[in-house]
Amino acid sequence: MPRQLKHLLLTTTEDPFNIKSWSGIPYSLRTALEGQGYKVSVFIPPPPRRAPFDALKRVLFGARKFPLWITKATLQQNARTLQAEIDRIQPDAVLSISSQMVAYLAPSPIPVFLFSDAPYLAFCETYAQWETPPRRIQHFAAEEAQAARRLDGLCFGSDWACAEAKRLYNLPSADTLHVTPLGANWVPDLTQTEIFDRIDQRIATLTNTGIELLYLGKDWERKGGPLAVEVASQIRAAGHNVRLHVVGCRPELGDIAGPDGFVTIHGPLYQNDPEQSAQLAELFLQAHFLIVPTLAECFGIVFAEAQAFGLPPISRAVHAVPSIIRDDETGLVLERDAPASQYAARILTLLADSEHYRQVARQARLWFELRLTWDRTAESIGAAIQMRLNSSSH
Repeated sequence: MPRQLKHLLLTTTEDPFNIKSWSGIPYSLRTALEGQGYKVSVFIPPPPRRAPFDALKRVLFGARKFPLWITKATLQQNARTLQAEIDRIQPDAVLSISSQMVAYLAPSPIPVFLFSDAPYLAFCETYAQWETPPRRIQHFAAEEAQAARRLDGLCFGSDWACAEAKRLYNLPSADTLHVTPLGANWVPDLTQTEIFDRIDQRIATLTNTGIELLYLGKDWERKGGPLAVEVASQIRAAGHNVRLHVVGCRPELGDIAGPDGFVTIHGPLYQNDPEQSAQLAELFLQAHFLIVPTLAECFGIVFAEAQAFGLPPISRAVHAVPSIIRDDETGLVLERDAPASQYAARILTLLADSEHYRQVARQARLWFELRLTWDRTAESIGAAIQMRLNSSSH
């Protein structure tokens, strides 16, 4: 008889009991796995080792260029302490969030799975223009690849991330790869019927309110803020009343963000603040589109959250985005170099056909329910682990 997955050891360098840790991903995944009925034990490693030679490198290169978590001494310590915990509690399987815990973990009769949005080297390559990677990145990438070939399963958030894993890890086959999208961390406290009613209200008031666009992101340049402004400007030039709401940052936009402009800057709105959360929810419910034409994205949970509100997202066809947004079905996905005029034309065409817009907005909510919740993520991971347990019994 195959062993049933009942007890899962979740290991992570983040805090899975703190909703603010790593955008709430470890917290949401832990609670979803528990919601599936699994007993979830949690292991967080001790602080990174401060080997003398590593300390010298931090003095020479700086802490940002040589973080302790990436050192061989720390990675080996992580593996030793994790192995001791596996031996102590004897779980049915291990799920590691990120590869830092398993880079040096020896092969085990207990299945070990990795979960992340993307391989770390893919992350570094994707954001290289905006974030300088650590000096030891190539060494760590090799260690991660070696570990990946030993692991029983690799769960990544998108088709793109799985393709990157196959390339970077030099995997002999894709059998161990599983696409497990990340879920939305912030969802409306409304039923599907209530969301559909708000979509209808949005359409009915379009003539009176004008076109409402919502941008949400901290990194104005990487997330495509300037292009979002240009799109709104093109729509306005075409004779339409339009307003772009900017949330998450405060870019300097001059007169267009003034009293007579078409941009409203809200700045950061925090979901753990009841008043600000309610304000942000209303922006999601009133907007006709979320427009975040990002230049680089390893996942983009905001796109999942928009679809939870029945709000069609608009973005570029880069990296993980096409796995989250289905073009002309749940939102709009344009080519990387598409000009603002194409965005404006597609927005106006979709809004001109209210029935088509209603269908896209409703499908966005249905796609969220089908694919972009943490319950679905936990289901997919659990099924992949159980399949491995079944195969190992033969």
